[in-house]
Amino acid sequence: MSLYKIKQPVEYAFLQWMNNFPDSAHPLDQKRFFEFAKTVCRYKAKKWKNPNYLRKRILEAKPQFDKEFLKRRLDLYTKLLDFHRASACSSQLQLSEKKVKEGHYIEIHVKNGIISEVELPLDFT
Repeated sequence: MSLYKIKQPVEYAFLQWMNNFPDSAHPLDQKRFFEFAKTVCRYKAKKWKNPNYLRKRILEAKPQFDKEFLKRRLDLYTKLLDFHRASACSSQLQLSEKKVKEGHYIEIHVKNGIISEVELPLDFT
């Protein structure tokens, strides 16, 4: 058994994707594409987040890359980056501009598809 460390994970993930069948719809090729996109997000690789840079690098590596498939991949890539930037709803207490009685907070419930807000006292016990 041995240890290894990838010094340039984004470049490595890109080459792992490119060195196989990047313009294939096979699940393993899609998995490598997703791993590349996630690595870009994980390491905040600024230049790689630019779809034009990615297009250039893909065409340098694979000049015969199917143009229509490339367009669809870049569209998906943009959506994946947007998804990564999106915030999730939180169940933690958050600040709001709404006014409440002192020592109270607003609790939001969803039941049967209806959103309701209830003002409740803060209880620190």
